[in-house]
Amino acid sequence: MVSDIPEIVEIEDCSFEVPWPDFLFKAHLSNPGFLVYEGDRVLGYAIVGSSEDKRKAHLQSIAVHKECLRQGIASKLLEWCIDLVKLYGFNKMMLEVRESNVTAQLFYSNNGFLVEGKIDGYYLDENAIVMGREI
Repeated sequence: MVSDIPEIVEIEDCSFEVPWPDFLFKAHLSNPGFLVYEGDRVLGYAIVGSSEDKRKAHLQSIAVHKECLRQGIASKLLEWCIDLVKLYGFNKMMLEVRESNVTAQLFYSNNGFLVEGKIDGYYLDENAIVMGREI
């Protein structure tokens, strides 16, 4: 929801070296995704979309508030995204992660994602590791 974007941007700002600005979240409002709330507070979010290959879903962004890390929220968000894209008929989910973000790479690896390649200069200041998971 548009009213949740300020909290999502706050999570984004604390989670990523180069966070998405609010207008990108507004542009992705029509994409499927999930929010986790505690009361009226947003604890985490995930956004998915399709890739150029229409059989592959793309995890566009996923993050959890820094105060709520290591509570299983990201795992649950990822599980919901995988279940959702299965319903849409996708057979694979892809994502990019910073080459230096070993913690995120381990999280994805522990959730069945495999390294499939690298994109030089994907981020303004760094390469991306491409990971994928059959679903």
